[in-house]
Amino acid sequence: MQTAALILNPVAGPRRGRLAPAAAAALLRAAGVEPEILITAGAHEATALAVRAAQRHPWVAVAGGDGTVSEVVRGLAGTPAVLVVLPTGSGNDFAHGLGIADAAAGAGAIRDGRTAEVDVAEFAGRVFVNSCGLLLDGEVALSAAAVDRRWGRLRYPLATLGPLWRSRPAAVRWDLRGADGTTTLEGDWMLAEIGNGPRCGGGFLLTPGADPCDGQLDLCLVPAMPRRDLVRLLPRGLRGTHVADPRIVMRRIVGATVDFDAPAAVHWDGEAGRLPAGRHELRLLPRGVQVRLPHGPRPRRGGLLR
Repeated sequence: MQTAALILNPVAGPRRGRLAPAAAAALLRAAGVEPEILITAGAHEATALAVRAAQRHPWVAVAGGDGTVSEVVRGLAGTPAVLVVLPTGSGNDFAHGLGIADAAAGAGAIRDGRTAEVDVAEFAGRVFVNSCGLLLDGEVALSAAAVDRRWGRLRYPLATLGPLWRSRPAAVRWDLRGADGTTTLEGDWMLAEIGNGPRCGGGFLLTPGADPCDGQLDLCLVPAMPRRDLVRLLPRGLRGTHVADPRIVMRRIVGATVDFDAPAAVHWDGEAGRLPAGRHELRLLPRGVQVRLPHGPRPRRGGLLR
């Protein structure tokens, strides 16, 4: 029998419905692999566990939310180990964008699925695999960290209210690298979302056309606008229909240089922090990690299947 590491975040997602280590191990055994159970005890520990796990096992399963998955990807990037995602977090945007509905589907893909080469990206020296949000989106992620996990997918909508009323436009210069050359955008912006996958924030579709296997990133830029217009626009982000607004800038890129005039809030796969003013680099790492997916069509716009 093949073996797998099972890296499990015991506090991921709402308290009710958390996946116990024994239950997660049973899902993997049913799929034909014997797990070594590794339980995280703190932030960023999953990366070190993943580095060691990739040296011992062909499969590395992660039971947790987008933040835990992101930490594991940082440890697996560039290795031959195949990532198995058992989504148990509040949003699970990465998993849902790839068509992995729940932990049972993620584990079952070992036996019945296929392996995809998924792109990885890095912004300001930190790796992400699903999305990176700046300005208002970063402020929302910082606010969401203080919202009790029992609210589940409602954490991000609840966390939006305060930052939405406090936020101000920020002067940012974007030097965007695309397949056809470099484009520069300068101005005052309210929100920026860099999507490797289509979903973010527990179900928002700010980059609805993003495909994590296409060797590109999708960028959504929201310029300065009256607050009442921003309030009307954000709910459209749940459906991805905001892209029809002519004020919204959508670009497909392979990298960028970003210059902030002032410190800015940022999140990497939902894990938030602040960056100092100055220049920061975004780069793409094509086919950076192998991920096991359920059989079926590839993810399409909005994270559905085609």
